[in-house]
Formats: sequence, structure tokens, C-alpha cells
Amino acid sequence: MATDASTERTFQALGTLLLAPPDHTVPEGSWFVRELEYVCSLDPEHFRGLLQRAETQRVLRRTLEVLQANIPATPKEASIAAIVASALKVEQERLGQALASLHEIVSSFERAGHFITIMKTLDHWPDTGSDLDLLVAAEDQEVCQIFEKEFQATQQPQSWGDKLAHKFNFRIPGLGELVEVHVNCLGQTGEHVNLAAGVLSRRTKVTYDKYSLLVPVPEDRILIATLQRMYRHFYIRLTDIVNIYGSMTRRLLDYRQLQATAEAASIWEGVATLIAVVQQYAVQYGANPIPLPDNVRNAAQFSANKTYLGDTFVRVPILPQAANLFLRQFASNGVKHNVRAMMRLSLLPMLATAAFVSFRLTGNDKGVW
Repeated sequence: MATDASTERTFQALGTLLLAPPDHTVPEGSWFVRELEYVCSLDPEHFRGLLQRAETQRVLRRTLEVLQANIPATPKEASIAAIVASALKVEQERLGQALASLHEIVSSFERAGHFITIMKTLDHWPDTGSDLDLLVAAEDQEVCQIFEKEFQATQQPQSWGDKLAHKFNFRIPGLGELVEVHVNCLGQTGEHVNLAAGVLSRRTKVTYDKYSLLVPVPEDRILIATLQRMYRHFYIRLTDIVNIYGSMTRRLLDYRQLQATAEAASIWEGVATLIAVVQQYAVQYGANPIPLPDNVRNAAQFSANKTYLGDTFVRVPILPQAANLFLRQFASNGVKHNVRAMMRLSLLPMLATAAFVSFRLTGNDKGVW
């Protein structure tokens, strides 16, 4: 597949700034310095375009912080420095509001006796996504009642995919992001009940600014990212590369535990493949190489050379790569006699086909997917 040149240049610049060591002692040899000079050479219009792409990749605030710390204090870079300072202030205010809302929501569910964790949203810290994601163990009516009575939230229409995945979206007055709540299960078809229960049982408290919030352990973050990237959207954002490689660099992952949990959920091949692809892209952007553990390397089904940069993201081809991962997941559930998961997974091709047809006819698949 063809690679979009503009996306490739953006990924190279942003990826290098976020992953390569900022070696200022090497005047011409540092990847970081090279990309910093490129970004500083952009005119204000193109620089704002770069920041818009950073937002799409969920790395805006991290990019702004790197630039603020490294842009030379010279008149030539003054206009870019001013844009960075202004954008960073807006992001700090937005994130402060999001954290306060998450703290209130989690506290409300905890007081009501429900297990809850914040997933995906804070994987990007200090960035967040376009919505706030939660996983909760409760009945549907209890979830809706808490949001409607305590937060005056309005439930948004559910797509077919939302109903199958057993998730709800709520609009809270004054909060820019939607709140997406996964109830009792994970996966595009809601096939992962045991995994969801395990994620909730293993959750841990992490401090973000002044808030101590419940989030999944690092291994579960990888599992959830895999479900989203390798079994649902079939694309990888730059933030996934930065997040996962950061966990690898900081030695946060117990790979044997990760394998055991992923195998129980029938997605170990997808997990290993995502880690392998992430590792290869990170090194491509100048990160210090980290060798893959044997269990990851042996289970990975394909490498980064089977993916490609589309107009926005790193794309995972549906045929044959993503389809093979899906079939392995389906077959593994069959071996485990997990009838519920097999029945739900069997609906995924029909849902994907309906979403494709809807997109072709209307330009929008939101009512389906």
C-alpha cells in the first residue's frame, strides 16, 4: 500500500521528538536536533498544522512540552514559542477539567459499591483522548442512574456496535469530552467478560497531578490497546508507539504475566504482534533499541513492514493480517469451548460489512460501528 508523504514526514518529526534521546552535544548527528530544526523552520501556518496532527495522534501536550523545553530562545523562533506557550496553557486547562471530572465520576461509583477503572484515557498522560473511557461492573440502569442524577448527563444514542460491545456514551454539561462507559465486558462484540473482571480486580492507583485515580496495571493497558488496535480499528496511532515503548523502556511489563493473561483471553498473538510493530517503529524514529523477549518475538504474526502509513495513521491491512488474527482468536475460543465469545465474535464480520456499506453510502459509519 502507498504511504502518504505528508503523514510520513509528520510521524518522523513527532516520533523523533518524543522517542529519540535529545543529544544536544552532537551538532549535526542527533536525530532529535535534526527534527527540532525542521519543526522550528516551519512557518506559523504549517506549524499549527503540525500541532493539529499531534492532537490527532494524541501526543499534543507531550509535543508542546518537548518543544517548550528545547526551542532556542532567539528572535527567529519567537513566533513558534508564542504558539507553543498559548497551546500548552489551553491543554493544561482542558486536562485539569478532565481529571477533576474523572475523579468525581470514579468517586461516585466507588461510593455506590461498584468496581470501576479509567482505561485508555490516561495511557497517554499527560495527553488524553477525545473521550473519557471507563470500565465498570454494574447493571445498566445503575450506570445510567448515576450519570443522570449525579452529573445531569445525557445519554447519547447507541450504535449497533455500542450495543454489541455493551457500552454507553454520556454528555456531561460543561465537559468537552464524551464519557464512554464499558459495562462488565471488553471487546468490539463484548466477548471479553473474564478479561474485564480481571482488569478491574488488578487495577491500581496512580497519581495524576493532584488526583489519585484507579487505572489498569501496565500489562492490562497493553491488552486493552491490542483489542482496540489489532481487533477493532486496524490502525495504530503515534501515541500507542510512544506509550507502549515507554512501558518497555521503563521495564514496567512482566511479559510472562502478559502472555498468561492474553492467552486466557485468546489474543496473545495480537498482543505480541502489536509490541513487535511498536518496537520497530520506535527504533525507526531514533529510540534506543530494546530487544524483544523470546515469547513476544516467537508469537508475533507479522512485523512493521506489513503495515503502512495511510493518510493519518499506521494501518494494519485487514487481509490477510488482521483477518488471520481474528480467525486465531475465534479458533482459540473454540478450543476453550467459550460459546458466548464465539457467538459474539461471529457477528463481527457482519457488523464490519454494515459499517463499510454505511460509510460508502453516507460517508459516516457512526450509527453502525
